Amino acid sequence: MQLPLGIPLIVRNVKISGPNGTVSVDLILDTGATFVAISWAVAKVIGYDPAVVSEREEIITANGVIEVPKLNVDSVTVGNVEARDVEVICHDMPELVEVRGLLGLSFLKHFRTVIDYRKGYLEIL
Repeated sequence: MQLPLGIPLIVRNVKISGPNGTVSVDLILDTGATFVAISWAVAKVIGYDPAVVSEREEIITANGVIEVPKLNVDSVTVGNVEARDVEVICHDMPELVEVRGLLGLSFLKHFRTVIDYRKGYLEIL
């Protein structure tokens, strides 16, 4: 499956599912991010409360090292490609105005991916 990409590499209409349903969000493709990152608001809409999640993950941000909630969502779907039981971190990134997080390796590791910068597409196999 091929998806068009712009700069920055925004993947549109990524579906994140949890116990209370599914939300569709735009995420930045980040092959250097260990986890899919979603905002606290997205986590709450699909049925998780990041404030009470016991597992935490240290991440490095522009402001230093912080701990963020880590949980497993039911699924992450891009186009017709789905990964189930995906680890995500919950972190609000105010500098990302039009997106709700990052599409990282906890999703991408399930697939073979090709990024063609010249032609502007992401292929997930």
